[in-house]
Amino acid sequence: MATIGVDCEIILDGQGYLVAPGSYRMRQPRVRSATVRADNNEGYRDLGPGKRVWQMVILAINDLTKYDGTPTGLTGQQYRDTLRASYLKVNTTLTYSDPLNSNIQVRFDEYAETVADLRVQQAGPAGGGPMGLSYHCAITLVEA
Repeated sequence: MATIGVDCEIILDGQGYLVAPGSYRMRQPRVRSATVRADNNEGYRDLGPGKRVWQMVILAINDLTKYDGTPTGLTGQQYRDTLRASYLKVNTTLTYSDPLNSNIQVRFDEYAETVADLRVQQAGPAGGGPMGLSYHCAITLVEA
């Protein structure tokens, strides 16, 4: 089982992931509306904080290690496939945890992946495991 601070930085849908440094961002836009009134002035209505939105880049790369230096046992391809499987769930809320929030229900709103070099990265991990690409997966989660 994934544990934040031991083998991962966030947990999404039961799977632990490491986040690229400097990529974690949480924002909470306000729910508001501005309309032009009959006297040509602006009417502003503030309904308070809206739903939280998390954006980050997940490291789905080969040879990742836990905080104690031991291998995680997963290839970049396996991390990517698990993350993608969560994204492909339709009309489903997922459980999300990070060091500041635990067990928040979210919707997986956006997914994008980057591979630095398709040709060069088709080599197996240093540990002798199966071949697999390494990915940087940019995701957006919205509070349900």
